[in-house]
Amino acid sequence: MKKIYQKFKQFIDYFLYGILTTVISIGLFTILHEVAGLYYLLSNAIAIAAAILFSYVVNKKFVFKTHLSTKKASFQEFSYFVVSRLTSAGLDMLLLFLFVRFIQLNATVSKVFVEVFIASTNYLVSKWFIFKKED
Repeated sequence: MKKIYQKFKQFIDYFLYGILTTVISIGLFTILHEVAGLYYLLSNAIAIAAAILFSYVVNKKFVFKTHLSTKKASFQEFSYFVVSRLTSAGLDMLLLFLFVRFIQLNATVSKVFVEVFIASTNYLVSKWFIFKKED
């Protein structure tokens, strides 16, 4: 079991922290939309912003473990992360809108479907383009 974990450590860690990120996103969305009564797209935007910040910290520190030597490199990494996640957020908002408005799925159920797709895409982008070791 230990060998399997070591072989897939990064993916497993990303998956576990991704679950926490998703719980934050869906949980905050649900609280804001279902409990507080905020409009579902506003609730989603706030939930996405919180999830982006949490995700950056845990991915940098615990998953990809990048240690950059310059402020410029750190700023570039953070910028790439935020831009990629904002792109994902736009896709998240669009898909959520389409599922609720046109397919007429429940907003919370739609959010769960959308999150699975977004999380998978974000891992690939993070691994290949954002959290790379310094050259």
